[in-house]
Order: sequence, then structure tokens, then C-alpha cells
Amino acid sequence: MWAKWNFWLILAALLIVSSIFFLPFSTVRFGGLFLGTLGTCCLAQGVLTAKSSKHHLAHVFSRIGRILFVLFCVSFLCIQGMIIQGKQADPQAEEADYVLVLGARIMPTRPSATLIERCRTAADFLREHPNATAILCGGQGTNEPMPEAHMMRDYMVDTLGVDADRLLLEDASRNTIQNIQNAKELYDLEHHPCAVISSDFHLARARRLMVHAGLDPYGIPAPMPDVPLIEAASHMREYCSILGLLITGRYF
Repeated sequence: MWAKWNFWLILAALLIVSSIFFLPFSTVRFGGLFLGTLGTCCLAQGVLTAKSSKHHLAHVFSRIGRILFVLFCVSFLCIQGMIIQGKQADPQAEEADYVLVLGARIMPTRPSATLIERCRTAADFLREHPNATAILCGGQGTNEPMPEAHMMRDYMVDTLGVDADRLLLEDASRNTIQNIQNAKELYDLEHHPCAVISSDFHLARARRLMVHAGLDPYGIPAPMPDVPLIEAASHMREYCSILGLLITGRYF
């Protein structure tokens, strides 16, 4: 019994200590909260395990906790597999008349590193496809100085040299579902070949949301910044987002 308790205690300690590295930085804080919550659950499971031999109720909850932990591990590995598999580009995206460039967090005076990569990928696509148009998607968050789409346009025009006439805006959305739905309604995209540009880890979910919006499910991946903490936190957030779509039946 003590060996089992030690397993959960060690696992909890590793997760909680790891979470400390994420918490100070707002861009990856979700990763810290995710690890901290998981570590707290493991600590609770350890306490239940230690008491399960003496208390029937603790034994029952300990067994339920083990089942839930196994289900979490299986779901996490499966969803990460879906995310990794979805990182490749779709050749059909080369035929797109419109590319939806999904927004991400912006800083007071510049786009975040993640959003810069999305803008650069969109700029490269427009240079290679002179008849294509980009729709920049993203509203204004509570801690953002302007709508994400506006800063994306400014960055692509002023820094990347993109013609402003080739950039359309969707600046009222607060999440990926609204990004795609609002862009569809604003620009009548159902009758045009479309593709979506987003960070590579995000493409699996973005494709499914394009399908649900009645648009072509073709994706163009933007690379992630070479910062391990950002990539790890992004994968954790994406796990939660895809799990939510699976539970609500909106992924397939």
C-alpha cells in the first residue's frame, strides 16, 4: 500500500513542480494550471490510496480515481496522436481563393511569437498565389489593445510588405469556432475554394471546424516558435479543446 501511495506522491510532486515553470508567463500559464490541477488530483488519489485499506469509501473512490487516471492517459495519448497527425499541409490548399488566418494572442505593441509565424506563413502563401486573398480572423480580448485581426493586418503590411488590398478582416470573434463562422458569413465563402492557416498543433481541430461550417477542410501549417514551454502548453490546451469537441459530438 505504501508503494502505491509513494507512486502517486512522486507523480504529484513532479507535476506540481513542473507547473511552477509555466505559471509566471501569461502565454503558457494554462500549461501550469493544467499540470498543477493534474498533480493535485494525483495527490488526492494518493491520500485515498493510503486510506483505502481502512475506509471502504476511500477504497471505492480510490478505485474510481485509478479508472479515471487510466482513461485520462489513454485519451491524452490518442488526442496527441490526432494533433501530430494533423500537422501536415493539404495539397488541395494550393487551390484556395481565400485563406483564413486564425488569430492568436497579441502583445501591447506587437503580435505574439505564435501569431507572427501565422502571419509569415500567410504572407508566403499570398506571394506564391497572386490571386488569393487572406481573411485575418480575431477579435479583441479583454487584455488586448486592439482586435487581433487589426494588428495582424498592420504587421503583414508594414513588416512583411503584403498589399493591404489582399487582406480582409474578421474582427469580432473570440474563439476558433467564431473565427470560421463569422468569416464564412461575412465573405460568402461557401462558393469558393478555401483553406485555413494556423499553428501546426491547431490544424487538426481547425479542419474539423471548417467541415462543420460547410467549408473546405484544407490546412496550411504555420511553425511553432522554438520555445519548448510554448509548444508544451499549446498541446495541453489543444487536448482540452479537442476533448470538448469529442464529448459534444462536434469533432466528427
